[in-house]
Amino acid sequence: MGSHTLFTALIVAALGLSQLDSCLAIQCYNCTSTDNGENCLKNPASFSTVDCTTDCFTSAEPGNITRGCLSGDANCSGFNCNSCNSDKCNTNLVCQQCLGLAECGSSNVTDSKYNVVCGSTDQFCVNQVNENQTVTRQCGSACATDAKPDTCSSCNTALCNEGMYPTTRLQCYSCTGETCNTPAITSLTACELVSAQCYMTGTSATAMQRGCTSDAGAKCQVGSTDTSCVICNTTSCNNLAYERDAGTCIECTNCAAEQNTTIAKSCGKLTYNQEDLGCYTLNNGTVTRGCLTAEQGACTTENSCKKCSEANCNVAAEAVEFQCAMCNTLTDAKCQAGVDAPLTACTSNNCFYGYWNGAGIRGCFDQASELMQYQCVNEKSHECVQCTTSLCNKVPFSGADTLKKLSVGLLVGLVLALRYTLN
Repeated sequence: MGSHTLFTALIVAALGLSQLDSCLAIQCYNCTSTDNGENCLKNPASFSTVDCTTDCFTSAEPGNITRGCLSGDANCSGFNCNSCNSDKCNTNLVCQQCLGLAECGSSNVTDSKYNVVCGSTDQFCVNQVNENQTVTRQCGSACATDAKPDTCSSCNTALCNEGMYPTTRLQCYSCTGETCNTPAITSLTACELVSAQCYMTGTSATAMQRGCTSDAGAKCQVGSTDTSCVICNTTSCNNLAYERDAGTCIECTNCAAEQNTTIAKSCGKLTYNQEDLGCYTLNNGTVTRGCLTAEQGACTTENSCKKCSEANCNVAAEAVEFQCAMCNTLTDAKCQAGVDAPLTACTSNNCFYGYWNGAGIRGCFDQASELMQYQCVNEKSHECVQCTTSLCNKVPFSGADTLKKLSVGLLVGLVLALRYTLN
């Protein structure tokens, strides 16, 4: 008989079998999440231990975490179970595991079917973006200290790697057909690939399609030149109905005073692939307000135009600089019609226009010579007209043929006398 066997026999004889089992037993935590709640998952050390003559174990089954003594004929292997044989060793971390599948980056990865028991050497739950833009979740080691949080994330509490990853991943509405014109919040889905964007396309209110550009069979791809495809890159941005109201704006002419929103007018309808341009206020001596359209061209400070995007936003009062058209028909072809004639600011609110020696003249009344002012006021000659609203002297001249009668020398002398510079 060997010395170890003899020793064991002597102990059995001296202590009895039950006392021997007690001496050889290890302490294991004993709980189930079904009976004991989240503490069994997240804080097993808060439970009392039991004596086990076999190994300790931790197992993860759908909907339940179990810790305790491993029965003699049980098989504890694979991702769902881990055994150990030292006191209080069954505190294994539980993480989510999803290896590069389409759903691995989704916010829906909270299902207990993804739960796995980590080995004793795995102290972290890890999420990582793969080279093909899919996501892997698993037990492992901490991410490198210089890793960006949207490419690798690690944590050391139970199931801390569940939920959407990375958090910057887009969520897009995904639907098609008759119910897709107004997408339900339940159709908001995280895109499979980190690089994906949202899209929407359609031909009518009953034939819309929405989704991620990474979807199998996606109608639109990033960089598409198809004008029916709208690509956007913020969460839930692909939510526009096929047709929508274009909003309301103040529409008026010569209306510098603050406007009342009750007079706002509809800007019509827009389809999902048309941009809502908003409202404008144009102040070029006369204030005009309305709905911006693509046909109008740019609205910028360079052309004295202001735009805004909220409903009825173009209501503010405008300070109008008093202006008059200032030109002569000899040197400026636009002066005859007046509409596009050059403008100038006037210190007095008084414009004039008329004919002198066959040439049409426009300008600020206070800048005309004393003779011209006298003729305009007292003689009522030269078809001279005074007016006192900004840009009021842009009325077209009627006598185009009178230009032929003009003596160039007389006109130059007249204009110099009137302190007008011929351009």
